[in-house]
Amino acid sequence: MTLSTMNPRERMLLAAAAGVLAVVVSVYLIKFILAQRLEYSRQLATTRSKVELLKKRETERDLWARRDAWLTQKLPPLGDPDVASKALREAVLEIAKKHTVTLEAPAPGVPTYPPGHTSLAVRFDAKGTWEAMFNFLFELQGVEQFTAIEQSEIKVNREDKTQVRATLTIARWFAPRQAVP
Repeated sequence: MTLSTMNPRERMLLAAAAGVLAVVVSVYLIKFILAQRLEYSRQLATTRSKVELLKKRETERDLWARRDAWLTQKLPPLGDPDVASKALREAVLEIAKKHTVTLEAPAPGVPTYPPGHTSLAVRFDAKGTWEAMFNFLFELQGVEQFTAIEQSEIKVNREDKTQVRATLTIARWFAPRQAVP
């Protein structure tokens, strides 16, 4: 059947069906284009933030190179892990005694070897006043002591709100392990 053999009613029905089909296709096409535009906008924003981060890192390259050189120079070697663990426990106990923080149940740790350093951790249960605990933790993490709090759980004592109890994992960092040839 051709267009010339159709009666006016069939032509109008064909035109209406073609119009509806064109509208439906246009709606889906516009929806697809808008979704793609949104996705490309997100990708562009992500790429711009990555470029800005890279620019910032480039401007700070000398700073981080100096910090890396300082760490490489200052991080002490681990030596015997048992001796280092005992020395860490004694140092922590000494600082705790100085600030009237009571340490209980020391648990020696095993050295771990994350990239860039060696970590030796010791776990303690601690209790003391808020101020004593704060001063203890502050002194513990001195600049060239390479001591960090890896995990902590601090709770207020229910009977005496001026006292706190803490479970602390205290780690000392050492120079990275040297590769054996």
